[in-house]
Amino acid sequence: MAAAGAAAALLAAATAGMVAGVEPLATWYYPIAWYATLLIFEAAVAWRDGRFFFLDRPAFLATALAWSVPFWLFFELLNLRLENWYYVFLPRDPVARWAGIALSFATVIPAVLGSERALRACGVARSVRIPPLPVGPRVAVSFQVAGAAMLALPLAWPRLFFPLVWGGVTLLVDPWVRGRDPSRSLLADLERGEPGRILRLLAGGAGIGLLWELFNLGARGKWIYTVPGLEELKLFEMPVLGFLGFPFFALEAFTVWQALVLAGLAVPPQGTARRATSGTRAAAGLGALAFGGAMIAAMHVKTISSVAPTLGALGIPSAALAGAGIEDPWELAASDPAHLAATVGAEEAQTRAWVERARLATLRGIGAENARRLEEAGVGTVGALAEADPARLVEELRAGGAPAEPARVRVWVRAAREAARR
Repeated sequence: MAAAGAAAALLAAATAGMVAGVEPLATWYYPIAWYATLLIFEAAVAWRDGRFFFLDRPAFLATALAWSVPFWLFFELLNLRLENWYYVFLPRDPVARWAGIALSFATVIPAVLGSERALRACGVARSVRIPPLPVGPRVAVSFQVAGAAMLALPLAWPRLFFPLVWGGVTLLVDPWVRGRDPSRSLLADLERGEPGRILRLLAGGAGIGLLWELFNLGARGKWIYTVPGLEELKLFEMPVLGFLGFPFFALEAFTVWQALVLAGLAVPPQGTARRATSGTRAAAGLGALAFGGAMIAAMHVKTISSVAPTLGALGIPSAALAGAGIEDPWELAASDPAHLAATVGAEEAQTRAWVERARLATLRGIGAENARRLEEAGVGTVGALAEADPARLVEELRAGGAPAEPARVRVWVRAAREAARR
């Protein structure tokens, strides 16, 4: 219970710091909150079973964290085509930025495995039985063909078939797992008429999906969705229908993890790890690193929209604002121009321009660079952005040589209009 108390205290402190805008908690809130949550899962398992799930076998934890990164980067690869989400206000320093991304992505597989294990420890669906489902070689091949199609169709027609990526990996990989160790296969669970593990993964996926989006909501460094046709009706940042994907994503994470264990590339929570040659492990590790490096470059171009703005990046003299205790654009954006002018001894027209620039840069992940591009296109305030036509603004930005994603511009304009209404 001490671990649960420490984790809850960490989560509470991080949440309070995030709400107050205290750095680095505001930017790094998401990974801090998730590692605290994993400790809470651990405490739940230890409370029921008398031993920890991850912490009692460090090699299991290490491989789960490590392989989680390339696993999620596979979906980032798909997103280069789907363009369903993008990232904003990440740390400016490249080393800190990619460390934060790696730490965040590393929680994915542990979250799925940990939530399922915690639910099992609490007795969820352990005694559920159904009529056995016959799964012969033809059925297994049919599943793999369907899985391959579910991954191919979204790449060919992303606006129509994008939801299919959440499930295709399970159908493609699990028959391979079943052929090598039925005890690790979800299909084999159905063959035995024991769907408990599947039900726990689905329930756990729904729960951790809710936490993923909840922790993302208030963080400065975060992602924003631009799912075709689903940009309006959202819960937190996620389109409401998008929550249906999390349970199936949990099945994918579980299946890929089992395949890694069977390949001798990951350590299971119990029993002896499978053997793999040193050459196989080296090739897998180097391949994962090469893939990660390529994805870092691709995400930097396609998926990361902004880094955290600073006063200097906005062309605002931080020294002039020191007397007012203002250290970052968020504090400046919340300031009253007239009061600020009196405090720092500047003209009100000047402080108003500073405040407007900060408000634009801190709005909905716009950032300093995009704010500068908007100013060059004649949109220098949140009010002006609220009055802009998104399609025309995209054309004006592109005419000025600036890259402009229509979905992101729609996000900016919608946020400006909401701010204007408030």
